[in-house]
Amino acid sequence: MKSSKSYEELLAELNEVRIQLEESNDTLEAIRSGEVDALVVKNKDGHQVYSLKSADHTYRIFIEQMTEGAVTLNKDNLILYSNSQFATMLGLPLEKVIGQQFVKFIIPEYQNTFRALILRAWDQNIKAELLLRSSTSNGLPVLISMKTLDLDEGVSMSMILTDLSSQKETEKILVQKNEQLEEAQKIARLLNSNLEATVKERTRELEITLSDKTRIEEDLRNNQERLTRILETMAEGVVIVDLEGRLTYANPMAQKILCGSKDEKLTTIFGCDQWKNLKIDGSDLPAEEHPIMVMMARGKEVYDYEIAVQPKNAERFYISLNAAPLRDRYGNLVGGIGTFMDVTNRRKISQQKDEFISIASHELKTPLTSLKASMQLLSRIVSSNPGSEKIPEFLDKANKNLLKILYLTEDLMNVSKIQHGQLPLNKTKFNLSTLINDCCNHVKADSSYNFIFEGDEEVEVCADYPRIDQVVVNLVNNAVKYAPDSKTIKLKVARENGMVKTSVQDFGIGIPPEKLPHLFGRYYRVDPSGIQFSGLGLGLYISAQIIERHKGTIGVDSVLGQGSTFWFTLPTA
Repeated sequence: MKSSKSYEELLAELNEVRIQLEESNDTLEAIRSGEVDALVVKNKDGHQVYSLKSADHTYRIFIEQMTEGAVTLNKDNLILYSNSQFATMLGLPLEKVIGQQFVKFIIPEYQNTFRALILRAWDQNIKAELLLRSSTSNGLPVLISMKTLDLDEGVSMSMILTDLSSQKETEKILVQKNEQLEEAQKIARLLNSNLEATVKERTRELEITLSDKTRIEEDLRNNQERLTRILETMAEGVVIVDLEGRLTYANPMAQKILCGSKDEKLTTIFGCDQWKNLKIDGSDLPAEEHPIMVMMARGKEVYDYEIAVQPKNAERFYISLNAAPLRDRYGNLVGGIGTFMDVTNRRKISQQKDEFISIASHELKTPLTSLKASMQLLSRIVSSNPGSEKIPEFLDKANKNLLKILYLTEDLMNVSKIQHGQLPLNKTKFNLSTLINDCCNHVKADSSYNFIFEGDEEVEVCADYPRIDQVVVNLVNNAVKYAPDSKTIKLKVARENGMVKTSVQDFGIGIPPEKLPHLFGRYYRVDPSGIQFSGLGLGLYISAQIIERHKGTIGVDSVLGQGSTFWFTLPTA
């Protein structure tokens, strides 16, 4: 293959082209101005002398043999004469050029420029660069020289058009060479900088004594061997990924859990032809929602995140993952590590427990409801025929206990419905402040509490009235239960970012910060200062599920010694 020309060779060729162009233009200018009386033309037969005054035919042959295009225009910019070279430059037959408006052969972006130039050219000589339409290229760059000619038939415009394609290509190559040279200089500077840094680093390393270096290497080797033995014998699967989520390490247990065999090589954590990841509900788990990738996106640890794994020819199983970021010594995220274990048995036990709760709740509710009705009837009979002063008191306690059992049973049934996605919502449009006032009558009846309502009394929402009533009652009951010494309860309703925010504030002892993230978990109970409160720890969990199903959010703000504010948001009606 022919080697590329050097920068100096290309520059020399460009200068030679420019010199030839200037000589041609000077010759043509001398011919037009009459400074040349004759031409000496060399051919195969030797030299011949042509008189310009008597050699019109020869002059036309000379024009036809020019490497430049030659065109004559009239005052209307029509082409009166064109040599063959100009037609060749356009890629058109000569007969389709003569008689046409010259501007037709200029690309649209340069047509206004040409019109301005031609107007000036009738008064002065003009040189400029334009792009011609050409059937062989997107735009042919030319140098156009314009000069008026005073002919017998009147003043005409003479134009000489020089093809600049080679020159432009040469300039382009020169620009590329310059860019390559600048890039090479940048690389050289960078290499020089890296070399200096490397020299400094190597110098620092050499300052360490040979004995220290040997000891450090021995310690590193021992630590690596211990770490390898630990990872190889762990009962949990361990994987390491880079910033793009590509698997860089997997211990034997990870290969056994996901591939079914320690001998089969694990190549990815996102699934393959032999197995795939699923969400707990059975739908596909996108790679970006995988707990390890969630950890990488947030840069924070993820704990006990359960997903399902569906092998191609085996029963579905479940794993629990923990993921943590890996950082370099400067704190930059460089990858992530994930550990996981098979929790299929744990999930089956949890499912069995949920099924038991559902069955027990259903079986208990009917006789308890009947017993409550019977006790209420007995209470009315005893009230009308009192036989003992103690009977009403005992009946009242029995009714309260039965009511408590019904509440517990209802909570258990709600949990079962939530777990199986069977908590239906019957949404209607209603006034939120009216609901709050109605559902808090049991607190208002106790004159020792100061019940304060603030905010928008006209705001309306579209939601399930009984479910939202259940949430508000639960939050108010918690305020009474967990802040017994605070007799002021403040409820507030306000519009906020297109949502309606409802908050219940008490002024009790508050909740420790480390317990706040767990408040809305199932069966979680807060016992501040060692005080034991009754309940199954399901109220806030159920409330959170109800609000989430309404496309809202729920949360809590608390300061020890100052009280707590539980809040939730709902879309406006």
